[in-house]
Amino acid sequence: MTLGRWAPNRDTLDEMRIPVPEKHIFSLRCTFGLRTGEVLQGKTLGREDVTVQCAALKYPVSESGQGLTLVLTHGLSSHKESYHPTVAHLLRLNASGTRSANWIREIWLIDMPNHGESAALNRAYLEDRQERGRKEGWDGRCDTMDISTYLNAFLSIKQLQNHMVVGIAHSGSCTAWTHALTLLDRTHPHPFALVFIEPTLIFPGLPPTDFRMIHGAANVRGVLAKRDKWSNRAEAKRWLLGTKNGDPEDLPGKQRGGGSLGRPESQSYLGKNANQTGNGDAGRTTVWSKWDDRVLDLFVEHALEEVRELAPSPPELTESSSYVRSILRKEEESSLYACPQHTVEPAQLARMCAALSPGSRKGPVPGNRGMGGVHILWAEVEDYTPKPARAELLDGMSHGVLSQRVVPDAGHLIPQENPSGLADALYDVLVSHIAVAAGLTVRASL
Repeated sequence: MTLGRWAPNRDTLDEMRIPVPEKHIFSLRCTFGLRTGEVLQGKTLGREDVTVQCAALKYPVSESGQGLTLVLTHGLSSHKESYHPTVAHLLRLNASGTRSANWIREIWLIDMPNHGESAALNRAYLEDRQERGRKEGWDGRCDTMDISTYLNAFLSIKQLQNHMVVGIAHSGSCTAWTHALTLLDRTHPHPFALVFIEPTLIFPGLPPTDFRMIHGAANVRGVLAKRDKWSNRAEAKRWLLGTKNGDPEDLPGKQRGGGSLGRPESQSYLGKNANQTGNGDAGRTTVWSKWDDRVLDLFVEHALEEVRELAPSPPELTESSSYVRSILRKEEESSLYACPQHTVEPAQLARMCAALSPGSRKGPVPGNRGMGGVHILWAEVEDYTPKPARAELLDGMSHGVLSQRVVPDAGHLIPQENPSGLADALYDVLVSHIAVAAGLTVRASL
């Protein structure tokens, strides 16, 4: 269902060479309650077929019916609009026409089922499922397998038929793509290629002393302890930036001496203490203070929701009060940081890379030259995936990754910290590798 167009702040469109995205809501039929290793088994506790809502934005780039269709999925705690600065810069590069022509057809951004606008649409079901789980003895919180079936259902929508879909995933959403492509039955031929941004995939058997296990557990605890209600959005933004008026001293979950390795994917609590400020009188740098200003404003607008409730008073004097809170409930958010949520078998990754390698098979659309491969973008600041973890992941993928690039001036939260640098890297991968594999018109660099 098309609901019209979402209109971002005109300033963020930078001279308006960017198409205004259309707002869509899709009803997706999914199976929730699947567990890794149980996908093909019979009925298990909490397993059910359900229709959930998916909020999406579509950038209609080309009317030619040719080119790549990009589907971007956000990391944990984030939302679809967080990609707008990246998309805007990517489309400016596309419009410049210095390296390619007609290689982008559409761009889609989606909210995961318990994130952003989708969470608001699915609130009644999400809360009912958790309540049933508590009563019946199973975990009713949305997990990465639920998100995988949701993503699989989105890729099956009729709007993506006969498209060359390129999946672009940040951090935790890389797990959803991996499971969707290797564990679930598919009713679609997608994707044509994949670009993983700072994937947080891990393999079974990590010892409890491994830094990923330690920081995963720290993130779970930190999210549960964090503040998630403010009187209004302005106060929330001050708190995120650590300014004095936002009560920065009352920041639960802050780490001491732990660096920023344990920070959640999308800023759930202070990643580290610092002596530098630049954000008021608090004397502290928060993870949000490193963000691009546009991304931070979009987070305050789209990752928080206003709640109105009646004040307890006589009926004739009843007044409503309001506050803002995180749309993603911290009880659901915390469980998504647990290491088992992002544990995959090396064989899954090897199969995925082999299926998408350029010489593996013909692509989903007649006339192209094969598949576009798997590509990875890493952060220059190794605050979550240091070189040993990267090497381990590449080994598990049987060195089937077609290309790698490093995005400068950013840590793990690349889309938040350097959206333009991310767009530059995506542009290079898409034009240099994926558009070529798709047989699209590409011009040499000037």
